[in-house]
Amino acid sequence: MSAAWIAPRTRAVAGAISAAMVVAAFAAAPRSCEGGLELYFVAGLVGVAALAALPFIARAGWPAASCIGPAAGYAGFGVAVWIAALFIANVRILCRLF
Repeated sequence: MSAAWIAPRTRAVAGAISAAMVVAAFAAAPRSCEGGLELYFVAGLVGVAALAALPFIARAGWPAASCIGPAAGYAGFGVAVWIAALFIANVRILCRLF
């Protein structure tokens, strides 16, 4: 399948959303035990939802069934960016065990 239907503007928006998720990880990392992890979790959910909605918005005149595959691909990419940024930014997940 060719990526010819993906407009450069759509790729730019997807890149901007992914970059915002990485920036959110680095912003949340110093305060991950004081509410930063919860903020990053919500930012990640919003980012993945926005990436999943992007094919439906970009292909507004197309049938919804033809957008499900690209939406799943964008959402999968968003989850990968979300988790990678979590570890790259060194966000602490376990703060206090005892």
